[in-house]
This record gives sequence, C-alpha cells and structure tokens, in this order.
Amino acid sequence: MQAGLDTYRKKTSERKHGAILEAARRNFLANGYSRAGMADIARDADVSTATLYKHFASKEVLFAAIVKHVARSTGDYSDTIGPDDSARTALYKLCRTYLRVQFDHDANALMRIVIAEVPGAPQLVREMYDILGNRRNESLKAVLDALIERGLLRPHDSALGAQMGAGMLKEIFIWPALFDAHHKLPPDTDEKIHSVIDAYLALFGPDSRDWHSVRKVWRQEGMAPGKQSARKA
Repeated sequence: MQAGLDTYRKKTSERKHGAILEAARRNFLANGYSRAGMADIARDADVSTATLYKHFASKEVLFAAIVKHVARSTGDYSDTIGPDDSARTALYKLCRTYLRVQFDHDANALMRIVIAEVPGAPQLVREMYDILGNRRNESLKAVLDALIERGLLRPHDSALGAQMGAGMLKEIFIWPALFDAHHKLPPDTDEKIHSVIDAYLALFGPDSRDWHSVRKVWRQEGMAPGKQSARKA
C-alpha cells in the first residue's frame, strides 16, 4: 500500500510541476519577467503559493527552468541528419532546425524578455546564454564533427565553425526578430540558407581551399575581412 501511495504522490507532484511550468511560460511571455507574479502563476497552475515555492525557490529559478525546458526540447541536433545526407543536405537540415527552434518554440520571445532584464538580472542573462548559446553550440559542434568524420567536411575547428554558422543565421534571421515581435521568416528563407551553406562550404567543404590560401588570395586582390576590395570596378 505504501508503494502505491508513494507512486500517487510522485505522479501528483509531477503533474503540479508541469502545470506550474506551463502557467509560468504563459505568464512570462504575456507579461515579461518583471511583471509576472508568482501568485498569478500559482493561481493559473491551480496550486497554492506554498506549493509553487516548494517546486521553485524563486521567480528567477522558475524562469531558468522555463529556459531549460525549451532548450531540452529544442537544443539537441544529434538526430537531425541522416546517414546518406550530403554535406549540403545535412547543413540545410541543421539551419532549418535552428530556425524552427527560434521561431516555433518561444526562443525568440524568451530572448526578448531576457534582453529587457539585463540591467537587473545578470545571473538570469548568463543562465540563458549558457543554455541557448553555449550548450546549443556544443550540439551543433557534435554534428559537424560527425560530418568531418564522414569526410563531408574537411577537418577544422568545429567549435568555431558552429559559432560561425549560427552567427550567420542570427545576423540574417534572428536579430530582426528580437526587435520586432511580429517578425516572421521571409519568403526567400531557403535561398538565404543556401547562401549561408555556400559560405560555409567555401571554407570547410571537402574540396575547399585552406584558410591560409583564402587569406593569400585576399591579400593579392587587395581585400581583407571587414574591408572592401581595393580594386576599382
């Protein structure tokens, strides 16, 4: 009988935990971090305030749990690519999954909330950066390492490669969405994704020239990263 009672209590606790997370997610997205109230979250989750604090010691801990929940459900890229995918197909799937995470799983909305709270909650900002930045890049790196192992990409610093690839996607797609809650992916998203892939494969594709050769060409043509060509059209 005791085992059955323990199982019931565990299931009840898990149900309340899930209800709190869902109520908190709705409140944070609707009201922002500062204006979301723990009493309101408890009411919406149909639990007492005491029960809420038993599960989450503070609002900051609760918000971090929301971020972690989103990251767990969206930040794993290990099953993104197939065994017969080409480099381009694999990178396209990575890009599309990355953007789906941002636009379909509240990542953009959560990032907007955190940006607004930077002055008053630095630990919150660091927590989210670690989850949605560092840990996601680690998962991207693991996929790039697998592509290198299969000979689809030449050996390179895959940690830097993950940052570079994610950086291109952020510059083109993510930053506009962080400053406009109504921003959607543009109609030419696929075209832009393939431009990102072109740039990546130009540096790290199996037939690409090494980085030193690229820099040598830049110098010969009067070009450098961040500078326009010295040649006149």
